[in-house]
Amino acid sequence: MESAAAPAPVSDDDSNAPSFLRVERPQEWSSRFSVRSEAVRLARLHARTRFAMMAWPGDQENATQVVVELMKNAIEHVGPQHPEGQLALDLIVTEDETLLIAVTDPSPAFPDFLTAITAQKSTGLANIRELGGETTWRPSDDGDTKTVQVRIRYPSPAANFH
Repeated sequence: MESAAAPAPVSDDDSNAPSFLRVERPQEWSSRFSVRSEAVRLARLHARTRFAMMAWPGDQENATQVVVELMKNAIEHVGPQHPEGQLALDLIVTEDETLLIAVTDPSPAFPDFLTAITAQKSTGLANIRELGGETTWRPSDDGDTKTVQVRIRYPSPAANFH
């Protein structure tokens, strides 16, 4: 009985790999959703698919949960004031495999941002922190919208402590 050959070792340097096997960096993907509860489910499905297609090597389940938390927060806190508004979801994998997840919503304000990210209870932004995300926000230049962005580094700095 013949045994299968051992697979070749995987290398971070894919410069000699055929072009169809190389992972392009940076990679970006963007989509828009209505400010409605079904946007959470749709964003989750799109994010899972995109993380796999982008071949992001980090924890894709945690990253998908970050997308869910950001979308839920936007719908809960902005949706009532802007029921016909749109949410933009942007996913970016940078050259150093950092994942940027950004949600832009139709409200330029973010009252109590610092309280939200430092909360000890299970709130959306506190959950994101527990998943390894670094959250920031900024209003748009025209003052019509804001973007909440989460940076997830790969490998996670927390992975170095295990």
